[in-house]
Amino acid sequence: MVGSWVKKEHPHFYKEWSVLIEKDITRKPSPAILHEGRNQPASALGGKDRALFKHPSNKSYLAVDRAGEHETAFHTHSLVPWIPFVEYPRKSFSDCMFESVKLLADRGKTIDFFWSGGLDSNACLLAFNELGLHKQLHVIMGGVPESPELFEKVVKGRMDYSWDETSTASVVFGLAKPDEHVLSSCAEFDSLFGHNYGFDADETTAAAEQAWNIKRRYYNGKNSWRNIDNFSGDWVNIDNYMPISMQEPLEKWLCNHVIDENIIYWDITSADWDDEDWWKKGIAPNAPGQEHYRKCKMPLRDFLYMLTKDEYISYRQPKQASMLKLDLSESRRIIAITNDGDCVTIDNFHNFDWTKYIVNMSDAIALQPRLVQQPKLYQKGITSVTNDS
Repeated sequence: MVGSWVKKEHPHFYKEWSVLIEKDITRKPSPAILHEGRNQPASALGGKDRALFKHPSNKSYLAVDRAGEHETAFHTHSLVPWIPFVEYPRKSFSDCMFESVKLLADRGKTIDFFWSGGLDSNACLLAFNELGLHKQLHVIMGGVPESPELFEKVVKGRMDYSWDETSTASVVFGLAKPDEHVLSSCAEFDSLFGHNYGFDADETTAAAEQAWNIKRRYYNGKNSWRNIDNFSGDWVNIDNYMPISMQEPLEKWLCNHVIDENIIYWDITSADWDDEDWWKKGIAPNAPGQEHYRKCKMPLRDFLYMLTKDEYISYRQPKQASMLKLDLSESRRIIAITNDGDCVTIDNFHNFDWTKYIVNMSDAIALQPRLVQQPKLYQKGITSVTNDS
Protein backbone atom coordinates (compact mmCIF):
# COMPACT_ATOMS: atom_id res chain seq x y z
CA MET A 1 0.00 0.00 0.00
CA VAL A 2 2.88 2.37 0.67
CA GLY A 3 4.08 1.91 -2.89
CA SER A 4 0.64 2.71 -4.30
CA TRP A 5 0.42 5.80 -2.11
CA VAL A 6 3.86 7.09 -3.21
CA LYS A 7 2.99 6.46 -6.86
CA LYS A 8 -0.18 8.53 -6.58
CA GLU A 9 0.94 11.32 -4.25
CA HIS A 10 4.57 11.70 -5.40
CA PRO A 11 4.86 10.29 -8.92
CA HIS A 12 8.22 11.94 -9.60
CA PHE A 13 9.74 10.20 -6.60
CA TYR A 14 8.08 6.85 -7.24
CA LYS A 15 10.46 5.63 -9.95
CA GLU A 16 13.54 6.36 -7.85
CA TRP A 17 11.93 4.88 -4.74
CA SER A 18 10.89 1.71 -6.60
CA VAL A 19 14.44 1.13 -7.82
CA LEU A 20 15.69 1.67 -4.27
CA ILE A 21 13.37 -1.00 -2.88
CA GLU A 22 14.22 -3.40 -5.70
CA LYS A 23 17.91 -3.01 -4.98
CA ASP A 24 17.31 -3.70 -1.32
CA ILE A 25 15.58 -6.97 -2.16
CA THR A 26 17.88 -8.25 -4.90
CA ARG A 27 21.32 -6.83 -4.13
CA LYS A 28 23.90 -9.58 -3.55
CA PRO A 29 25.29 -9.71 -0.02
CA SER A 30 28.55 -8.11 0.99
CA PRO A 31 31.21 -10.16 2.81
CA ALA A 32 29.54 -9.11 6.07
CA ILE A 33 26.41 -11.06 5.15
CA LEU A 34 26.51 -14.83 4.84
CA HIS A 35 23.94 -15.51 2.18
CA GLU A 36 20.48 -14.66 0.94
CA GLY A 37 18.71 -17.41 2.84
CA ARG A 38 15.16 -17.16 4.07
CA ASN A 39 14.64 -14.44 6.65
CA GLN A 40 18.23 -13.30 6.19
CA PRO A 41 19.30 -9.79 5.21
CA ALA A 42 19.49 -9.61 1.45
CA SER A 43 21.92 -6.71 1.32
CA ALA A 44 24.93 -5.26 3.05
CA LEU A 45 24.30 -3.50 6.33
CA GLY A 46 27.00 -0.87 6.28
CA GLY A 47 27.23 2.65 4.91
CA LYS A 48 24.29 3.66 2.74
CA ASP A 49 23.09 0.10 2.16
CA ARG A 50 19.81 -1.06 3.63
CA ALA A 51 18.61 -4.56 4.44
CA LEU A 52 15.36 -6.39 3.94
CA PHE A 53 14.56 -9.93 4.93
CA LYS A 54 13.44 -12.66 2.57
CA HIS A 55 10.53 -14.96 3.32
CA PRO A 56 9.91 -18.38 1.70
CA SER A 57 7.07 -16.75 -0.22
CA ASN A 58 9.71 -14.41 -1.73
CA LYS A 59 8.15 -11.42 -0.01
CA SER A 60 10.46 -8.94 1.62
CA TYR A 61 10.32 -8.51 5.38
CA LEU A 62 11.15 -5.18 6.95
CA ALA A 63 14.34 -5.35 8.99
CA VAL A 64 14.28 -3.41 12.27
CA ASP A 65 17.74 -2.77 13.66
CA ARG A 66 17.59 -3.15 17.44
CA ALA A 67 20.95 -1.38 17.73
CA GLY A 68 19.50 1.67 15.95
CA GLU A 69 22.35 2.03 13.45
CA HIS A 70 20.72 1.03 10.16
CA GLU A 71 17.38 1.56 8.51
CA THR A 72 15.64 -0.09 5.58
CA ALA A 73 13.27 1.71 3.25
CA PHE A 74 11.39 3.08 6.27
CA HIS A 75 12.30 4.88 9.46
CA THR A 76 11.91 2.31 12.22
CA HIS A 77 12.33 2.06 15.97
CA SER A 78 12.77 -1.14 18.00
CA LEU A 79 11.00 -1.51 21.32
CA VAL A 80 13.30 -4.34 22.35
CA PRO A 81 16.66 -3.04 23.66
CA TRP A 82 19.71 -4.42 21.93
CA ILE A 83 21.79 -6.92 23.94
CA PRO A 84 25.33 -6.94 22.46
CA PHE A 85 26.81 -10.27 21.49
CA VAL A 86 29.41 -10.62 24.25
CA GLU A 87 29.94 -12.94 27.20
CA TYR A 88 27.93 -12.19 30.35
CA PRO A 89 28.12 -13.29 34.01
CA ARG A 90 26.95 -16.87 34.27
CA LYS A 91 23.54 -17.85 35.60
CA SER A 92 21.50 -21.03 35.30
CA PHE A 93 18.94 -21.30 32.53
CA SER A 94 16.19 -21.89 35.09
CA ASP A 95 17.03 -18.69 36.94
CA CYS A 96 16.96 -16.72 33.69
CA MET A 97 13.59 -18.19 32.71
CA PHE A 98 12.05 -17.28 36.06
CA GLU A 99 13.62 -13.81 36.04
CA SER A 100 12.33 -13.13 32.53
CA VAL A 101 8.70 -14.07 33.15
CA LYS A 102 8.79 -12.11 36.41
CA LEU A 103 9.79 -8.99 34.48
CA LEU A 104 6.47 -9.25 32.62
CA ALA A 105 4.51 -9.83 35.81
CA ASP A 106 6.21 -6.89 37.52
CA ARG A 107 4.32 -4.56 35.20
CA GLY A 108 1.30 -5.32 37.38
CA LYS A 109 -0.98 -5.90 34.40
CA THR A 110 -2.81 -8.81 32.85
CA ILE A 111 -0.48 -10.66 30.47
CA ASP A 112 -1.95 -11.70 27.11
CA PHE A 113 0.06 -14.89 26.57
CA PHE A 114 -0.26 -16.86 23.33
CA TRP A 115 -0.05 -20.57 24.12
CA SER A 116 0.12 -23.36 21.52
CA GLY A 117 1.01 -26.24 23.80
CA GLY A 118 4.38 -26.70 22.09
CA LEU A 119 7.77 -26.86 23.78
CA ASP A 120 8.46 -23.12 24.02
CA SER A 121 5.07 -21.98 25.23
CA ASN A 122 4.78 -24.92 27.64
CA ALA A 123 8.06 -23.95 29.30
CA CYS A 124 6.94 -20.34 29.66
CA LEU A 125 3.45 -21.22 30.86
CA LEU A 126 4.87 -23.43 33.58
CA ALA A 127 7.45 -20.82 34.57
CA PHE A 128 4.60 -18.40 35.32
CA ASN A 129 2.73 -21.15 37.10
CA GLU A 130 5.72 -22.20 39.23
CA LEU A 131 6.09 -18.62 40.52
CA GLY A 132 2.40 -18.41 41.40
CA LEU A 133 1.76 -15.84 38.66
CA HIS A 134 -0.91 -17.87 36.85
CA LYS A 135 -3.75 -15.55 37.90
CA GLN A 136 -2.07 -12.74 35.99
CA LEU A 137 -2.23 -14.62 32.69
CA HIS A 138 -4.84 -14.36 29.98
CA VAL A 139 -4.00 -17.45 27.92
CA ILE A 140 -4.90 -17.18 24.22
CA MET A 141 -5.28 -20.32 22.12
CA GLY A 142 -6.23 -21.17 18.55
CA GLY A 143 -7.31 -24.63 17.44
CA VAL A 144 -6.41 -27.83 19.29
CA PRO A 145 -3.63 -27.38 21.89
CA GLU A 146 -0.56 -29.53 21.27
CA SER A 147 -0.57 -30.51 24.95
CA PRO A 148 -4.24 -31.02 25.90
CA GLU A 149 -3.25 -32.62 29.19
CA LEU A 150 -1.58 -29.39 30.31
CA PHE A 151 -4.70 -27.45 29.41
CA GLU A 152 -6.75 -29.72 31.68
CA LYS A 153 -4.26 -29.76 34.56
CA VAL A 154 -2.78 -26.25 34.50
CA VAL A 155 -4.99 -23.84 32.53
CA LYS A 156 -8.63 -24.93 32.84
CA GLY A 157 -10.24 -23.71 36.04
CA ARG A 158 -7.04 -21.95 37.15
CA MET A 159 -6.28 -19.32 34.52
CA ASP A 160 -8.27 -16.88 32.47
CA TYR A 161 -8.24 -17.99 28.84
CA SER A 162 -9.75 -17.32 25.42
CA TRP A 163 -9.93 -20.22 22.96
CA ASP A 164 -10.83 -19.93 19.30
CA GLU A 165 -11.52 -23.55 18.45
CA THR A 166 -11.97 -22.70 14.75
CA SER A 167 -8.25 -21.90 14.53
CA THR A 168 -8.91 -18.77 12.47
CA ALA A 169 -6.06 -16.24 12.48
CA SER A 170 -8.37 -13.24 12.14
CA VAL A 171 -10.09 -14.33 15.37
CA VAL A 172 -7.02 -15.43 17.35
CA PHE A 173 -5.09 -12.29 16.48
CA GLY A 174 -7.96 -10.11 17.66
CA LEU A 175 -8.20 -11.52 21.19
CA ALA A 176 -5.38 -9.59 22.88
CA LYS A 177 -5.76 -6.09 24.33
CA PRO A 178 -2.38 -4.43 23.74
CA ASP A 179 -3.80 -1.08 24.78
CA GLU A 180 -4.33 -2.43 28.32
CA HIS A 181 -2.42 -5.70 28.76
CA VAL A 182 1.17 -6.85 28.41
CA LEU A 183 1.56 -8.55 25.01
CA SER A 184 3.77 -11.62 24.93
CA SER A 185 4.32 -14.74 22.88
CA CYS A 186 7.03 -17.28 22.10
CA ALA A 187 7.39 -16.29 18.43
CA GLU A 188 11.11 -15.55 18.86
CA PHE A 189 12.16 -18.77 20.59
CA ASP A 190 12.78 -20.81 17.42
CA SER A 191 15.23 -18.36 15.93
CA LEU A 192 17.02 -17.69 19.22
CA PHE A 193 17.37 -21.41 19.87
CA GLY A 194 18.99 -22.28 16.57
CA HIS A 195 16.41 -22.29 13.78
CA ASN A 196 18.72 -21.16 10.99
CA TYR A 197 16.23 -20.55 8.13
CA GLY A 198 18.21 -22.09 5.28
CA PHE A 199 21.70 -21.43 6.66
CA ASP A 200 24.15 -24.05 5.41
CA ALA A 201 24.88 -26.39 8.33
CA ASP A 202 28.34 -27.11 6.87
CA GLU A 203 29.48 -23.53 7.40
CA THR A 204 31.99 -22.71 10.12
CA THR A 205 31.00 -22.11 13.72
CA ALA A 206 31.99 -18.46 13.40
CA ALA A 207 29.71 -18.06 10.37
CA ALA A 208 26.85 -19.77 12.22
CA GLU A 209 27.26 -17.39 15.15
CA GLN A 210 27.23 -14.42 12.79
CA ALA A 211 24.01 -15.62 11.13
CA TRP A 212 22.40 -16.16 14.55
CA ASN A 213 23.37 -12.69 15.71
CA ILE A 214 22.20 -11.01 12.49
CA LYS A 215 18.74 -12.56 12.82
CA ARG A 216 18.62 -11.62 16.50
CA ARG A 217 19.50 -8.01 15.74
CA TYR A 218 17.45 -7.30 12.62
CA TYR A 219 14.58 -9.80 12.58
CA ASN A 220 13.49 -10.80 16.07
CA GLY A 221 12.51 -7.44 17.47
CA LYS A 222 9.06 -7.38 15.88
CA ASN A 223 7.85 -10.99 15.59
CA SER A 224 5.30 -10.97 18.42
CA TRP A 225 3.45 -7.99 16.92
CA ARG A 226 1.85 -10.38 14.44
CA ASN A 227 -0.32 -11.70 17.27
CA ILE A 228 -2.38 -8.50 17.34
CA ASP A 229 -2.72 -7.81 13.63
CA ASN A 230 -6.51 -8.02 13.85
CA PHE A 231 -6.80 -5.91 16.99
CA SER A 232 -10.00 -3.85 16.81
CA GLY A 233 -8.65 -0.71 18.46
CA ASP A 234 -6.90 2.32 17.01
CA TRP A 235 -4.11 2.64 19.58
CA VAL A 236 -1.80 0.32 21.49
CA ASN A 237 0.48 1.01 24.44
CA ILE A 238 3.84 0.19 22.89
CA ASP A 239 5.38 -0.22 26.35
CA ASN A 240 3.23 -3.35 26.73
CA TYR A 241 5.27 -5.19 24.08
CA MET A 242 7.36 -7.80 25.95
CA PRO A 243 8.45 -10.98 24.08
CA ILE A 244 9.57 -13.44 26.77
CA SER A 245 12.69 -14.81 25.09
CA MET A 246 14.02 -11.30 24.45
CA GLN A 247 13.96 -10.21 28.06
CA GLU A 248 17.46 -9.33 29.23
CA PRO A 249 18.16 -12.36 31.49
CA LEU A 250 17.25 -14.91 28.82
CA GLU A 251 18.93 -13.14 25.96
CA LYS A 252 22.18 -12.73 27.87
CA TRP A 253 22.08 -16.43 28.72
CA LEU A 254 21.57 -17.21 25.03
CA CYS A 255 24.58 -15.11 24.05
CA ASN A 256 26.71 -17.22 26.41
CA HIS A 257 25.10 -20.39 25.05
CA VAL A 258 26.10 -19.51 21.47
CA ILE A 259 29.58 -18.30 22.44
CA ASP A 260 30.14 -21.61 24.26
CA GLU A 261 29.17 -23.43 21.03
CA ASN A 262 26.47 -25.38 22.85
CA ILE A 263 23.61 -24.42 20.55
CA ILE A 264 22.42 -27.03 18.03
CA TYR A 265 21.10 -25.55 14.79
CA TRP A 266 18.09 -26.87 12.88
CA ASP A 267 16.01 -25.85 9.87
CA ILE A 268 12.35 -26.59 9.13
CA THR A 269 12.82 -25.34 5.56
CA SER A 270 15.27 -28.15 4.76
CA ALA A 271 14.50 -31.31 2.79
CA ASP A 272 14.08 -33.19 6.08
CA TRP A 273 10.82 -31.29 6.57
CA ASP A 274 9.63 -31.53 2.98
CA ASP A 275 6.26 -33.00 3.87
CA GLU A 276 2.98 -31.94 2.25
CA ASP A 277 1.13 -31.85 5.57
CA TRP A 278 3.87 -29.69 7.11
CA TRP A 279 3.35 -26.81 4.70
CA LYS A 280 -0.43 -27.21 4.49
CA LYS A 281 -1.32 -28.12 8.08
CA GLY A 282 1.79 -27.42 10.17
CA ILE A 283 1.91 -31.06 11.26
CA ALA A 284 4.44 -33.68 10.14
CA PRO A 285 5.15 -36.08 13.03
CA ASN A 286 7.04 -38.53 10.80
CA ALA A 287 9.25 -36.01 8.99
CA PRO A 288 12.94 -37.03 9.23
CA GLY A 289 13.75 -33.61 10.68
CA GLN A 290 11.79 -34.37 13.84
CA GLU A 291 14.53 -36.71 15.10
CA HIS A 292 17.19 -33.99 14.85
CA TYR A 293 14.83 -31.42 16.36
CA ARG A 294 14.53 -33.58 19.50
CA LYS A 295 18.25 -32.93 20.09
CA CYS A 296 17.75 -29.16 19.90
CA LYS A 297 16.60 -26.67 22.54
CA MET A 298 17.84 -29.01 25.26
CA PRO A 299 17.91 -26.31 27.99
CA LEU A 300 14.18 -25.69 27.39
CA ARG A 301 13.50 -29.42 27.40
CA ASP A 302 15.37 -29.97 30.66
CA PHE A 303 13.58 -27.02 32.25
CA LEU A 304 10.19 -28.36 31.19
CA TYR A 305 11.04 -31.83 32.49
CA MET A 306 12.17 -30.36 35.80
CA LEU A 307 8.70 -28.84 36.26
CA THR A 308 6.57 -31.66 34.86
CA LYS A 309 8.58 -34.93 34.99
CA ASP A 310 6.79 -35.65 31.70
CA GLU A 311 9.26 -37.19 29.26
CA TYR A 312 6.88 -37.06 26.29
CA ILE A 313 6.13 -33.34 26.21
CA SER A 314 9.70 -32.52 27.22
CA TYR A 315 11.71 -34.72 24.88
CA ARG A 316 9.57 -36.64 22.40
CA GLN A 317 6.58 -34.54 21.37
CA PRO A 318 6.81 -33.70 17.62
CA LYS A 319 7.20 -30.10 16.57
CA GLN A 320 4.21 -28.38 15.01
CA ALA A 321 4.06 -25.04 13.18
CA SER A 322 1.52 -22.91 15.02
CA MET A 323 1.15 -20.31 12.26
CA LEU A 324 0.66 -22.93 9.52
CA LYS A 325 -2.09 -24.57 11.57
CA LEU A 326 -4.16 -21.39 11.52
CA ASP A 327 -6.63 -20.48 8.80
CA LEU A 328 -4.96 -17.41 7.28
CA SER A 329 -7.48 -16.87 4.49
CA GLU A 330 -9.25 -13.87 6.02
CA SER A 331 -7.59 -10.46 5.85
CA ARG A 332 -6.50 -8.72 9.04
CA ARG A 333 -6.74 -5.01 9.71
CA ILE A 334 -3.47 -3.81 11.25
CA ILE A 335 -0.80 -2.86 8.69
CA ALA A 336 1.68 -1.12 10.98
CA ILE A 337 2.05 0.60 14.34
CA THR A 338 3.62 4.03 14.73
CA ASN A 339 6.02 5.05 17.46
CA ASP A 340 3.09 6.75 19.18
CA GLY A 341 1.13 3.49 19.23
CA ASP A 342 -1.29 4.55 16.51
CA CYS A 343 -2.58 1.62 14.45
CA VAL A 344 -2.28 1.98 10.68
CA THR A 345 -5.13 0.19 8.93
CA ILE A 346 -6.57 0.01 5.44
CA ASP A 347 -9.29 2.42 6.52
CA ASN A 348 -7.03 5.15 7.92
CA PHE A 349 -3.97 4.57 5.73
CA HIS A 350 -4.41 7.80 3.79
CA ASN A 351 -4.61 9.88 6.94
CA PHE A 352 -0.86 9.42 7.42
CA ASP A 353 1.80 11.45 5.67
CA TRP A 354 4.06 8.66 4.48
CA THR A 355 6.79 11.04 3.33
CA LYS A 356 7.82 11.18 7.00
CA TYR A 357 8.39 7.44 7.19
CA ILE A 358 10.41 6.76 4.04
CA VAL A 359 14.20 6.87 4.34
CA ASN A 360 15.72 9.52 2.04
CA MET A 361 12.28 10.93 1.22
CA SER A 362 13.28 14.06 3.13
CA ASP A 363 16.20 14.57 0.73
CA ALA A 364 13.83 14.35 -2.22
CA ILE A 365 11.51 16.83 -0.54
CA ALA A 366 14.34 19.30 -0.03
CA LEU A 367 15.19 19.11 -3.72
CA GLN A 368 11.60 19.24 -4.98
CA PRO A 369 9.40 20.84 -2.30
CA ARG A 370 6.67 21.57 -4.83
CA LEU A 371 5.90 17.85 -5.02
CA VAL A 372 5.02 17.54 -1.37
CA GLN A 373 1.65 18.16 0.21
CA GLN A 374 1.32 19.43 3.75
CA PRO A 375 1.74 16.71 6.39
CA LYS A 376 -1.61 15.34 7.46
CA LEU A 377 -1.10 13.70 10.83
CA TYR A 378 2.02 12.01 12.10
CA GLN A 379 5.71 12.73 11.73
CA LYS A 380 7.40 10.00 13.76
CA GLY A 381 8.70 6.54 12.95
CA ILE A 382 7.11 3.15 12.56
CA THR A 383 7.50 0.81 15.50
CA SER A 384 6.47 -2.30 13.63
CA VAL A 385 5.01 -3.66 10.45
CA THR A 386 2.68 -6.45 11.54
CA ASN A 387 1.29 -7.41 8.15
CA ASP A 388 4.16 -7.26 5.65
CA SER A 389 1.99 -7.72 2.62
